[in-house]
Amino acid sequence: MKYSFNILLVLLLSVSSRVGAAVNIVPQPTHVDENIGVFTLKSGQSIGYNSAQIASAATYLRTALTRATGFNISTRQGKGTISLELLTPGDNRDESYTLQVTPQGVTISAFCYSGIVNGIASLRQLFPPELESQTIQKGITWTAPAVEIQDQPVYHWRGLMLDPVRHFYSVEETKRFLDHMALYKFNKFHWHLTDGQAWRIHINKYPKLTSFGAWRKPLPDIDQQTESRAKSENNPTLLLPRKYFRTIDGEEKYGGFYTQQEVREVVRYAAQRGIDVVPEIDMPGHNWITTQCYPWLSCGGDGNDPLCLGKQSTFDFAENVWSEVFRLFPYEYVHIGGDEVYRNRWQRCADCQKRIKEEGLKDVNEYQAWFTKKMEQFFNKNGRKLMGWDEILEGGVSQTATVYWWRGDHPDVAQKSTAMGNEVVVCPTTYCYFDYGQDNQTLERLYTANIVPTDLTSEQHCLIKGIQANIWCEWIPTEARMQFMVFPRALALAEKAWTPTQQQSWSNFKQRLSDQLLRLSAAGINYRPLETDIK
Repeated sequence: MKYSFNILLVLLLSVSSRVGAAVNIVPQPTHVDENIGVFTLKSGQSIGYNSAQIASAATYLRTALTRATGFNISTRQGKGTISLELLTPGDNRDESYTLQVTPQGVTISAFCYSGIVNGIASLRQLFPPELESQTIQKGITWTAPAVEIQDQPVYHWRGLMLDPVRHFYSVEETKRFLDHMALYKFNKFHWHLTDGQAWRIHINKYPKLTSFGAWRKPLPDIDQQTESRAKSENNPTLLLPRKYFRTIDGEEKYGGFYTQQEVREVVRYAAQRGIDVVPEIDMPGHNWITTQCYPWLSCGGDGNDPLCLGKQSTFDFAENVWSEVFRLFPYEYVHIGGDEVYRNRWQRCADCQKRIKEEGLKDVNEYQAWFTKKMEQFFNKNGRKLMGWDEILEGGVSQTATVYWWRGDHPDVAQKSTAMGNEVVVCPTTYCYFDYGQDNQTLERLYTANIVPTDLTSEQHCLIKGIQANIWCEWIPTEARMQFMVFPRALALAEKAWTPTQQQSWSNFKQRLSDQLLRLSAAGINYRPLETDIK
């Protein structure tokens, strides 16, 4: 929540940010030339586009420019006051863009849709911060400085992961999160949709996963703990929202899930903003609620974690679930989880021991690796590529799997993975777990850290796919609390993933951040104030 002492900070920043440098974009662009004059946005202007492939981007830009201004701005194919130009030949992995702002108009040119959207993010940040307001703002002259920007990212994978399993977030809350991601050029939304506590995506073939598995009585370790903190700290952002409670069989339960139509809507909304949605269906661990719904999936049919890999019915279940997921997410990558599996249960399961012997596997580590490789083959047949948390390395992994390095106490993961030829997404607990507590040095530590290991060869470094932050929501029950934990440190991470290391400057970032705090305030984001003892 915002506190009264922060109001003065915002007022001071509102003066200083307008007096300083005109270009305060985050992440820092590759090259900026500031020129004389300004472009003034007015009602009656138009957004033109030269290809039907980017018509959706024009619609997105119109929404961004009209929400706070109230202007009547049209879109049309051809030239406009603001022109979006898709260059040929196009390359869908070339996210570079050129943004030219003159007193006469604006041009954004790029080789692919994502590049156009990246240019839109920079253009939004050239206008006054009030542009991000959800309501019409009066008395503001909507100008952007004349400038030419040539820009491209260092890493193609710039992600944020949100966990709606432990605590649920509605479609509208998820869309707002995507809006904020797009403003800072994040392009991968990792959606953690299943875990031990709940199942959040409807699967037609297994309806009990959501009719039963999406609802729970408040749990003492996460739900009741956050409610207790809310009272002791007088912090309503830690209270479970009543809108996510319903009475089922005479008991009040907390939860929610996404219908397949809602999933499609989120995917469409994200795509318009240049964001790919990467679904995670966690297997074979973190499946307590799954086996509660369908006990035959567990060892001995006792309804406990993990999935029993000794039964063909488990593989049928996994393939049936993923087949429905593939139809909802039209992207090449899907995430299988694979972390924190309680493998000891397999040692006591007759079906699993029989399978291990038949396959000639050495131990339960190789047993999980065998399962992961089997699933990867299924993914590949369906045109998808497998990603998993770094435990998938244990017991052996195929060279085509992408490894998420999350265990900060295992610093050799990136080195080991890239040495084997595997691509890596860097997201260690040491810097990239945004559910971890904050202090007044958290932002600087994140910005100045070597998140990507420096001991990699040039060949290994080419296998670093990018950087991601993870937002696990055991103790984050509301959108406001989630925003408090994510912002403004997500801006620091955005710059780490976009801007070349040699161009990163903590002092320069702090200066630009002043303008961005105003932008966050205008957007209604409950960010953490820079100087506070609040955790």
